[in-house]
Amino acid sequence: MRGRPYYEEPEYHHYLLSRDRKELFPHTLLDQVSWEGLDNVLDFGMGNGYFLPPIMKRLPEGAFLWGAECQEILIDQALQRKVRENISNFIPFYIERTEHPLMPDWIPPMDMILCSCVLSTFADPSLAIQGIARALGRAGFIILLDWEKMEAPSGPEADQKVSLDRMKYFIEDAGFEVNRMLKTNPFVYGMEIRPKFETKHDRTPSYKGLE
Repeated sequence: MRGRPYYEEPEYHHYLLSRDRKELFPHTLLDQVSWEGLDNVLDFGMGNGYFLPPIMKRLPEGAFLWGAECQEILIDQALQRKVRENISNFIPFYIERTEHPLMPDWIPPMDMILCSCVLSTFADPSLAIQGIARALGRAGFIILLDWEKMEAPSGPEADQKVSLDRMKYFIEDAGFEVNRMLKTNPFVYGMEIRPKFETKHDRTPSYKGLE
């Protein structure tokens, strides 16, 4: 009988906020993202809020950070950080764990979606990308950070990871393309991906939060 996946283990929850993780996923990775003009940003699979403070530090004034997470215990931990660190303009919400994520229709179109260490947990990341992309606004893009398929100083085992080459296949299969690669370390890859073709959106044009 198989146990629960590694990302649901308490030890991994602790690791998400540890110094070991920060050595592989430093907050400075976000300095490579263009934050100007972003009104709504989604941290998909936010965990317990590792990127919460650095995102809020970089967001333009009045912009909103949204956090999607399927583990309620991690949402509670992120909310505790919101209160403890006085983080404003942050709205977390629960999303059901499915292979084809269904984004709620009450959130605004997102200018950017961050996926850190999450797409590799899906059996078919292309389906996950397509589901997540429904929340993108016009000209929106996805920042993808994930594990290279090798043994690293910390984190999950190599067989739990998806290689960069294979992830690029899933990206293309989802109808996206790599716009640019981010500078990382050998154990991690990062990229900005965008839809190959302009997609028509039936959603309301982008606005700041729920006004």
